[in-house]
Amino acid sequence: MAKFTLSIKWLTVLVMIALATGIAITNYLVSYHLYEQYLIHHMKTVSSFFKGEVEKLMSPVETFLYNIQALVCCKILNFNDIEKTNKFLMDFMKKYPYVTSINYGDGKGNGYLILNDRDKWLNRIKKAEDRGYVVWNTLNNDGEIINKRRVKDNYDPRNTLWYKQALERNDIQWSEQYQFRTTKNPGVTASLLLCGNSKEVVGIDLMIKDISSFLYKAKEMLHPEVKLYLILDNKYLIAFIDEITPKPGKIYKVNKDQFPLLYHALYSGKDKISFHNQKWFVKIENWNMKNRKLSLVTMTPEIVIKKSLYIHLFYQIFTSLVLIFFVLLYITKKYINPIIEISGQTAYLGFKEIYLEKYSQRTDEIGYLSRAISFASLKILKTREMERKMEEFHHFESVRRALGEAVHRFKDLINIIHGFASIAQPKVSEEFVRNAFDQIINASKRAIYLSKEILNVTSERKYEMKVFDLNSLIQSMKTKINATVEDHINVVYELSSIPLMVKLDIQAFDEVLTHLILNARDAMPEGGTITIKTEAASLLDKEFAVLSVIDSGIGMDEATQKRIFEPFFTTKGDKSIGLGLSIVYKIIKGHEGFIEVESEVGKGTTFKIYFPLIKDVASLTASSAE
Repeated sequence: MAKFTLSIKWLTVLVMIALATGIAITNYLVSYHLYEQYLIHHMKTVSSFFKGEVEKLMSPVETFLYNIQALVCCKILNFNDIEKTNKFLMDFMKKYPYVTSINYGDGKGNGYLILNDRDKWLNRIKKAEDRGYVVWNTLNNDGEIINKRRVKDNYDPRNTLWYKQALERNDIQWSEQYQFRTTKNPGVTASLLLCGNSKEVVGIDLMIKDISSFLYKAKEMLHPEVKLYLILDNKYLIAFIDEITPKPGKIYKVNKDQFPLLYHALYSGKDKISFHNQKWFVKIENWNMKNRKLSLVTMTPEIVIKKSLYIHLFYQIFTSLVLIFFVLLYITKKYINPIIEISGQTAYLGFKEIYLEKYSQRTDEIGYLSRAISFASLKILKTREMERKMEEFHHFESVRRALGEAVHRFKDLINIIHGFASIAQPKVSEEFVRNAFDQIINASKRAIYLSKEILNVTSERKYEMKVFDLNSLIQSMKTKINATVEDHINVVYELSSIPLMVKLDIQAFDEVLTHLILNARDAMPEGGTITIKTEAASLLDKEFAVLSVIDSGIGMDEATQKRIFEPFFTTKGDKSIGLGLSIVYKIIKGHEGFIEVESEVGKGTTFKIYFPLIKDVASLTASSAE
């Protein structure tokens, strides 16, 4: 089975998607928790707001009741003075429109009522002596009576709930909610006993629908899907929204049939409940309003949080994917494509010098990689060149040994021929034979000379090594060099400005330079320029003095360059026996250096000779003297 491997590009994509997903999920969970805490805190804030609003609604009523109590007990306010009382009470009711009526009754059965029935002001007056009847007064906006009518009515204020409850207390008594006979809406009454045991009671009626308006304000502060309930004494629903459509005049109680969600929330005792496969956050705020306990129940569906978070999560994932796309484009352009391009260039390692100019100037990892590959390609080429030279050296060594042995045997044979020919020649008189012996002796002499030349290449040679400044040495040889070349060849010297101390045999060096000058001269039959140049160079962590002999001659092809140091290889025909460069190669090797050749047909040839550079001349001279 083939091994599955991800590319860097797709690995980057997967890592970024995993990272974005992890961040999104973590953000979702953290956001959910924070939103939940925010919602609970906001529900508390709304409860406090609502409590404050209800208190603001009820506090003026209580204050006004105490004012009435004081005025009545001090004989300043008299409910029998109807129009004066109307004016006083109407000013208060106009300021607080949620006050729908003010009642008064005494222990004798006398009663007084002022009522604002849909902006229509009415009085109902009950006299104890006028049993079975009441008088209804129609009032103008200043409290003056503009119309009267006497109707049959058995109304007795002593039988009302607010009157009976007020008699039992010396302080303000808030009643349970009840239904108005006139407005057909539920309401509550704040009542107060006047003047101690006088059995005179005044009560102020508030309509529940005005209290309900605060719930809608609270809902606007929270969320459209929030449910709110205001409960009295854990039994009566004073106000609510959205659960059912309330019927006018109907008083609702908390029960499982009509308000199943509220019932479940109140009796579960939990801050979070599940109802019909939906979760709800529940906040119950309780406070006491004199003798009554009020409870504000706020219920928020969990979907409120999740809807916002789902939208937030969608946009976050969408934004993350867009960012991933652009980041991937950036990474692909900035890193992956360069890596692919650089990896493609590595196929040429060892075959040519790789210089990634496009990326080598960068200061990031791509730049480091480009420079490393360029440096490695150069190192490999130089190493291969050194290996090639080592192979050539071993090849030349094997040729040299075989040739040396053959030349020694050849020389022995030529010496025998030369010896016997020299002995035999004086003993013959015939002219033809004598001439033949002369030819044999001359040929053997040439053969002996040639064998000596070959032995110079093949045999071991001892050198008298001394330290010289390469520049000074060439300066001293200028006359000989100039005499070696014809007038149509110009010799240029480009010598280093710093001393280049090397250790060499002066005679051997003379042979090397002479052979190279002659070789350059022969490459320029029509004339040209020979440049002799010296410089310092660092190669393979070693320091060298470099002598370059450069001609502007006919040059060489690659096949010729590979064979020029072979013994007897020549391109000059009968003009040369092909040993000059072989001798140069052997001498340079004996000086622990090496030689390079660079040439191109029609553009000339450059020979570079590398001698080990000597830095500590004083210590070397002292060791040589010892």
